[in-house]
Amino acid sequence: CYVVRRSSAITTAVNLKNNFFEVPGFDKDSPTAGVVNNMKQLTYEAIIRVNDFKNGTIAREISTIMGIEQYCLFRLGDAGFPAQQLQFSCNEIKFPNADNSKLLQEGEWYHVAVTFDTEKKVAAIYVDGREQSRIEDYGKGEAINLGMQKQGDFKFKIGHSYGDMTDFSRQLDGEICEVRIWNVMRTQQEIFNNMYNVDPTTTGLCAYWKFNEGTGNTFEDCTGNGHTITTTNTPVWVDNILSTDEATPWK
Repeated sequence: CYVVRRSSAITTAVNLKNNFFEVPGFDKDSPTAGVVNNMKQLTYEAIIRVNDFKNGTIAREISTIMGIEQYCLFRLGDAGFPAQQLQFSCNEIKFPNADNSKLLQEGEWYHVAVTFDTEKKVAAIYVDGREQSRIEDYGKGEAINLGMQKQGDFKFKIGHSYGDMTDFSRQLDGEICEVRIWNVMRTQQEIFNNMYNVDPTTTGLCAYWKFNEGTGNTFEDCTGNGHTITTTNTPVWVDNILSTDEATPWK
């Protein structure tokens, strides 16, 4: 018996070691911020590879994927929580519980997603298009406003969550691409079908950065909603992403 990994059209991603993105189009005074306000449903998606879960010789407490610190954050790790396990935190309500059977591995590519319906109060985390964790009666029943952020550190970021531009203690030390934000709760099948690419005009897609430019430090929002971002530092690019079918024995 063999397990066949699906082909990926992804060949390029941006490295976030000592780097991260802020999204000025989400600032509360930005004319484009309304696209990500009053969201009764939410989906975050990204393809990631973490190269190191340590900060120097010390285990990294948090590796941030995207979101707003203390408000709506998708990450790996937390205080007293496995550094290699995915966690979603909305209004500081965290899920899932710690589980060492759900750890992501260094050097492996994963498509990761979290979905949340604020009215039905249901959230789920997916890894490579398969449900990993689900919770009922989650959250406060309040709509999500990513474009009404606090000032200072509490802004929407990709690859970083807190601290100044020299503090990378909560960074994602690895690569990222195919970052998407939706105002709908994508289904498992939709996530699985579109892990590597999605039509930028798809209903509910609010922001979409492919991070496949391969050069430069400016990244356009593929949806046309105007959420252009730049890196903090000059980015490093990688182009060694698995791009062909790979069959491995299953035992």
